[in-house]
Amino acid sequence: MSGCAENGGGKTIYSFIEENRPYAEALAQILPSYTFDKSNRPIPSLQADAAAVEAFDVQALPALENGVAAYWYPQYLVTVVIAVDSGKTDAVIRGWGDLSAVNEMVGYAGLYTWEMMFAAIAYGLEGEDFTFDSAAALLSLLREKGCLAMNSFEPAIVICYDYQAAAMIREGRDLEIVVPAGGTLCFERGLLSREALDFSDGADSLLIAAGYRLPDGRCDQTLYPASYANAARVTDHHRFNTICLGGGALFRRAVLKVRLYTTADGREHQLGALLYIIIVVVWITSVVYRTSQKSVQRSALLTGIALLGWVIVRAVKWQLPATATLGRYLWFSYYIFQLALPLFILWLTWALDRPADDGIPPKWLRFLAVCYGALAILNLTNDLHNFVFQIDLSTSTWANDYSEMAGHVITQIASYAPIAAALAMMMIKSGRNPRKKTFIFPSAFFIVFAVYNIGYVARIPFFWESDITIATGIFTLLIFETSLRTGMIPVNSKYAALFAHSPLSMRIVGSDGISTLSSASPAEYDNAVLSDAMASRPQPVRPDRNTLLFAAEIAGGSGFWQEDISELTRLHADLEESVRKLAAADAVLAEEENIKRAITEETERAHLIARLEEEISGHVSTLSGMIERIDSADDQAREAARAALLLCYMKRHCNLFFREQESDMLSADEMTLFAASYFDELVSIASHLGVKVVFTSGIKSPFPARKANIIYDFFYAVIEWSARRECSGMLANLKVAAGEGGLHLMLPQEALAFVPDSGLLAAIHAAGGVYALQDLEDTVGISLSFGKGGEANG
Repeated sequence: MSGCAENGGGKTIYSFIEENRPYAEALAQILPSYTFDKSNRPIPSLQADAAAVEAFDVQALPALENGVAAYWYPQYLVTVVIAVDSGKTDAVIRGWGDLSAVNEMVGYAGLYTWEMMFAAIAYGLEGEDFTFDSAAALLSLLREKGCLAMNSFEPAIVICYDYQAAAMIREGRDLEIVVPAGGTLCFERGLLSREALDFSDGADSLLIAAGYRLPDGRCDQTLYPASYANAARVTDHHRFNTICLGGGALFRRAVLKVRLYTTADGREHQLGALLYIIIVVVWITSVVYRTSQKSVQRSALLTGIALLGWVIVRAVKWQLPATATLGRYLWFSYYIFQLALPLFILWLTWALDRPADDGIPPKWLRFLAVCYGALAILNLTNDLHNFVFQIDLSTSTWANDYSEMAGHVITQIASYAPIAAALAMMMIKSGRNPRKKTFIFPSAFFIVFAVYNIGYVARIPFFWESDITIATGIFTLLIFETSLRTGMIPVNSKYAALFAHSPLSMRIVGSDGISTLSSASPAEYDNAVLSDAMASRPQPVRPDRNTLLFAAEIAGGSGFWQEDISELTRLHADLEESVRKLAAADAVLAEEENIKRAITEETERAHLIARLEEEISGHVSTLSGMIERIDSADDQAREAARAALLLCYMKRHCNLFFREQESDMLSADEMTLFAASYFDELVSIASHLGVKVVFTSGIKSPFPARKANIIYDFFYAVIEWSARRECSGMLANLKVAAGEGGLHLMLPQEALAFVPDSGLLAAIHAAGGVYALQDLEDTVGISLSFGKGGEANG
């Protein structure tokens, strides 16, 4: 979003906001055709008016890889060191661990580039696989002792960059630059740009003269230490930046002791906003699902849209530089959503006791909406009058240095006073609610919300450091939800009309025994009968032969309703007589059914056995002949293999026969098992007969059991014929997809003589199959195919 932030000619170079920085003056001579400005967030913003920004190598290299910039010019080295003023302290400092023992102020000069210093301390304390825990513990200890001065160069001991220490030495301070013995980090710093920069001659000399150490180590030896052996370079910038992702939140919470109860860095801000959006969406869905009154559903939906719109605008605004014009107007647009919320809640409150079709807001609410629209325009046009915020746009720090004016106070009062009025109206309209003590919850949340807003406007740190957008949304949801739960916003409406028009004779009796709601003509019962009904609940009592009286305990009283069961009583008597007669008839029919079932089962069993014998009788005779010829055969092993092949086929054919009786279709899994076991068994036995078969299959859908049985018969017929003719090789492929299937074979030229027997051909034609034999010059293709039609598919 940063490209939308400003318009410019692209001739500005942004550098960091820091003290003791002659770098901008040196750049003015090195790049005389450019102008210079300062920024506290140069890398994310590479704005439209920026030719280049100052950056560290760990920032620049990922920017180059991701296409944010095209050129990187490292110009000087930056090492995190400890500067010790020997004229102000006699403390001996040689490493990071020595700082924990000092009782003097320690300056921390990394306000805008804290990640590099924080990481260097962590590296020195923990080594290459560092985390920020040790560094945070050290700085937190110094702060607890009152010995840590943030963004200050005045103390006798200063954690800073070596070029900053060199600048202080040039100004006359007696400093010793300590490269910590435990280790520290050294970075390159320079310019990251979208366009090639043309530096003037003598750039290196100007930087050395300005007090900087060049990337090749050249520097003014009187300013810098002789050895940087303990300073390590970052070689894996991806890992470094990944580790630094959680450092910001830890630094703020553990060291600065701020943002303890809210999101603390950019990543947490975005994740918090995402979680908040999910909560709002789930809540809107829940309210719409739980309520039947259109006004409640409509108000919840509009409230959710306002809350979501507000947080989405906030998320976009945070992607822009703090001083961007577009970001400022997105900030002003927050008040569109903030002012819309009380209007929606007032609309809901007005509509609670209105008919469902009376959804047009009253005139006073429409007039109020016009006033709120004018107030939103007043906020959006603040640059013209500064009536809401006093902002000095001529300064680069205006985003943090602004004042709330009378218009802002009016906006806040207009935002929250109607919510208080709406709560009061809800309490009045729900005055008959017996659970009056529960009104305290929405009222308490509103009071806490008001205190929070007062604290935020007053910039009390605990409130000011929070996210008012998400806080306002959470409080709005809590007030709305507790109003629903306590009955201030009814989940359903028009109970009186429901009771009056109910065909049941029912009533609701309060704890004082007075009837509050009842149907048009409720039956009257004495207290003894009502007490019996309450005691027997949930089972009804029977005041007379034709009536049932039900009771239920509800909040603040009891509910009673009765049902006339005279017709049911008559029907029950008739049913008892019918049941008696039917029981006698059932006994006779059951006996008759048992006899018929036994006869039918025996008949079906005999019929099934006969069909099976008919299916395999010919094969049984053939198998018997084969077994008798084995002893006298010249090649007994081959004859035994033929018998085994037939026996295997008969077994599987019988299996398929019974499976065909159970179901017309085989599932895709059954077909896969069919191909993997049935066909592979035949292939395996055929190999002992010298017939080498390569079999493949592709099963993607169910297939009729009858057609699968015929395909198996056909495959056996071809293999058996090949074994008799000593046809040595065969390729076979079974495919089943989308109700179609078939078996396709490739055999040597001898297979031209293959002819299926008449019984098999008749079965193929009866099932709608197509048999084909084709001469393919050096091979013969034999196929059996079934389309989507046929016996099983209509």
